Amino acid sequence: MSLLSRIIGYVPREERGGIRLEDKQPWRVSSTRDVTRFLRALNLLVPDGSIAYFEATGEKHVAEYLRKAAVTPAVRVALGTIWPRPDCYHFVLTAGAAEELADFLDHNPCGFFCAHLHVYRGHSVLLQWYDAFDDPIYVSRSIDERAVSRFACALGVTYGIGW
Repeated sequence: MSLLSRIIGYVPREERGGIRLEDKQPWRVSSTRDVTRFLRALNLLVPDGSIAYFEATGEKHVAEYLRKAAVTPAVRVALGTIWPRPDCYHFVLTAGAAEELADFLDHNPCGFFCAHLHVYRGHSVLLQWYDAFDDPIYVSRSIDERAVSRFACALGVTYGIGW
């Protein structure tokens, strides 16, 4: 890391890479602004034990919760924020863990949850969501359409194919 990046607080180019969604025509799911509904629907889409990656959380109580629940990452996820250097948390997704996080947010609301949110398993990104809660959610085609349909239905949104 260069002296300038430490002073200014940006992420140097060599630290920005990582795994990302590789599908040429992923599932595209319309966005939602309902964080707790999204968290509760994740178990309909991705396998238990997948890892959620939360980047650039917006509020101190959210960061504190995720810091306590975070696991040491086995892989690096491609950053979406290069300045200022974002906080990043890798969180094991189980139905219970996602529900606990949603319950925490029900009792401790936040105006801004995170800037970017991805879900991966091993070295494969299953869900990629830059500009989370604004832009569309992109889901790997390795996920069965029935699961994508159930997920979209639980969110009350539509889905299709492609960027």
